[in-house]
Amino acid sequence: MNKLKSFEAGTLYEANGFLIPVLAGTSHEMGKQYGALMSEHMQKTWDVLVAPGAKAGAISEGDMKHWTHRAYTTCSTRMRGWYDGVVEGSGWALERVCFLDMIMEYGIFQAKIHSFAGCTSIMSWGDHSADGNMFIGRNMDWSETFNEFPQVLTIRKPTDGSYKFAAFAWPGMYAAFTAINEHGAYLDVHDGTSMGGSVVYEDRPSIINSLADIMSEAASKEAIAARLNGTNNSVSLILSIADGSSGESVECSSLSGNRVRPAEGESYVVVNTFLGDSWGLGKRETVSNSLRRFSNMTDRLAENAGQMDAEKTRALMDLRLFNEDDTFAENGGCTKPTKQDADLTTHQMVTDVKAKKVWLKVPVPNYFADWTEVDLGSLWK
Repeated sequence: MNKLKSFEAGTLYEANGFLIPVLAGTSHEMGKQYGALMSEHMQKTWDVLVAPGAKAGAISEGDMKHWTHRAYTTCSTRMRGWYDGVVEGSGWALERVCFLDMIMEYGIFQAKIHSFAGCTSIMSWGDHSADGNMFIGRNMDWSETFNEFPQVLTIRKPTDGSYKFAAFAWPGMYAAFTAINEHGAYLDVHDGTSMGGSVVYEDRPSIINSLADIMSEAASKEAIAARLNGTNNSVSLILSIADGSSGESVECSSLSGNRVRPAEGESYVVVNTFLGDSWGLGKRETVSNSLRRFSNMTDRLAENAGQMDAEKTRALMDLRLFNEDDTFAENGGCTKPTKQDADLTTHQMVTDVKAKKVWLKVPVPNYFADWTEVDLGSLWK
């Protein structure tokens, strides 16, 4: 952990190329700290994801104002305070701050196509893990452009009674794409549009935006599931959810609501296909080989029953889906360090829920960063 700079109660650290802003205070104060510490990195993200589209006329000022109005007026007071703080700390206009945060949901809205993302999560607990505790591995698979700016683990320490949590994402994107809070409640996000529908509801609050609120207020897997069951999703997602005792997923359709897919044992795999039998849907393969990844990781977990810990989880997450010649790897895994189907693995995170530790990695050769341990417990103090 190398200290880069501080602003008020916030400090920006760097560890093996990962940026780790540690923020403390009210939502407004934490947002202000983030904006002041991260503005140059936010600019890099803007230049890659937004500026080319704006220059080509594909993203208009009207688009930015519309999506900013939606994000800002339908979010919680907590999130609105955060946005106001980022504006103050960065010196950016509100339209830039909110639109960059909404870029994932806007991208699904604009694309109007089925899923192309290939994220994978695995969980082990109880008799399946070496010590009975919960271990989670997660690959974030997305566009290769998402390695052209830093990967960011944001640590929040609110003073308003909300829960402390850590979220792994990118500069200027505040959603809990992969997150754990101080109580051990965990969630991560998978694209679910190939199964739940690629329709994005503009007249609903952004579910992407709401996830930070859920992590700020839910102390268990059951609490996360209940919050999601009471939500009409703006976009289709699949969310891995867990705590120290067990794990499962919630398959979220913007068209047809949410359904929990419970665990059948003490290990679990999540990909980008709805696998819950209660939908009455056939199991659909995706262009990112979801069913192949599901089969691979289910088999790898079965082979390591009773042995899973953080080290073993990292080893399984490192197993490649493809050989160098683009054939499927024998006894393969799910990681795609290069783009060989629809996307690649932009970053990875392994979580030891009880120890409050995470390990971060970028497997992409041109941006490679090996497993890097971060002690959340010490940062939350």
